[in-house]
Amino acid sequence: MRFRVLGVALLLANTAQAEQPAPAPKDAPKKISLEALLSRTDAVAREVSKLRGLPLKRSIPNEVIDKDELRKRLLAIANEDKTKRETAAEGFALARWGMIPLRMDYQAMLIDVLSDQIAGYYDPDTKKLTISKSAGDDGDWAELVLAHEIQHGLQDQNFDLKKFEDVPDSEGDASIARRALVEGDGIALMIEIMLKRQGIASPWSNPAVADALEKAMSVPGAGDSLDKAPVAIRESMIFPYRSGLTFVAALRRRQPWSAVDAAFAKPPRSTEQILHPERYLADDKPVPIAIDAPASLRGYTVRHSTVWGELGFGLYLRSHGIDPATATGAAEGWGGDRVIVLARDGETRPERGIAIARTEWDSEADA
Repeated sequence: MRFRVLGVALLLANTAQAEQPAPAPKDAPKKISLEALLSRTDAVAREVSKLRGLPLKRSIPNEVIDKDELRKRLLAIANEDKTKRETAAEGFALARWGMIPLRMDYQAMLIDVLSDQIAGYYDPDTKKLTISKSAGDDGDWAELVLAHEIQHGLQDQNFDLKKFEDVPDSEGDASIARRALVEGDGIALMIEIMLKRQGIASPWSNPAVADALEKAMSVPGAGDSLDKAPVAIRESMIFPYRSGLTFVAALRRRQPWSAVDAAFAKPPRSTEQILHPERYLADDKPVPIAIDAPASLRGYTVRHSTVWGELGFGLYLRSHGIDPATATGAAEGWGGDRVIVLARDGETRPERGIAIARTEWDSEADA
């Protein structure tokens, strides 16, 4: 995913220069010492702050870790009691709905994917940004990663990311929508910095840009753990970057960055609003739906409850063999949902759970 994002940025640079001669092939990526990179944190932070229009209120501490340390940290988080319970319940539900294999070790798969994909991250709890040593293999890429994580630091200083992303676990669709705004903002900023350094203006006024971006970020990668993950997991992880970027591009089409700031004050409510920015602008609200456990199911309790949204229903269909175009079209009429899985206490076999969904659609034809 991390290299896919850089590929999109390079594609966009070429798109923006379409009338110019094709660029000469680049030399092999130049390595950079992580110490040299992090010594530029304050300078890059000032550059990001000026371009994005968000004040840098304080310096952002930083550190470098290797892949083993990253994996160790992910395992520590995964094994916290609350996280472990939530991950187990989510994996149980996904398996019951047929979106991951019944016997998949869901937690282990997530850790493998995240260990492969994370080149850097910003932690709203510690207020610190962390860069993986692997990012130094390509100096240009490493500085873009640094800029991206600094942007998350600026978001936190100005919009309070921890509060912004504090969405109930049972509202999965709203949570992904907010994450899409956060990551879309970061990727858009990353691309603008790269283009600005080449003397190219902001590209968002070109309506073809969003289509090019989406197509480029849908191209399969190099067969790493993300590409091998079940489609529902892979696409859920890519969504905040790919669709978040096209959402931010739509907001920026004829507006300054303040239009994105306004979205942090009035967050997108659903993945439907991310996928269809015009519905965000029209404030097309999702229909809230509740499900009570049927009284006839004595001994069963709700193991997992969430909202799938337009994204989730499309991925459910794709997980069951429906082609992407048909699945996407079928999910487009989504209006609201609640999906739950019930199970007896101590039950570990997802196939023995009971899955129930209640949905609302925009029309009878959509339903």
